[in-house]
Amino acid sequence: MAYKIWQPSPAQYEDYRALLCLAIQNQQQIDQKQILEEMDKIHKHSYPEYALQKPKFKQRYARKVWSQFQQLGQTEQNEARSSIMMCEKLLIQ
Repeated sequence: MAYKIWQPSPAQYEDYRALLCLAIQNQQQIDQKQILEEMDKIHKHSYPEYALQKPKFKQRYARKVWSQFQQLGQTEQNEARSSIMMCEKLLIQ
């Protein structure tokens, strides 16, 4: 039961996949720290200032999606960087 708490729901996984795809667009040199910071920044600016409850950025979910991106081949990583739609498609597989 506790294990499920640490796993992102399908909707959360989709959100973090989208954050990663936005963060890596048109970037040639990518390191994990830089991308996680960019994902956090995008996440924080995704909610209006007046929102009563803003979801917290979860590093472990971001690292999980980053790990999946790292498992792609170099050609696929380059394709993912060139198009958000292609990135989403590659990370869904």
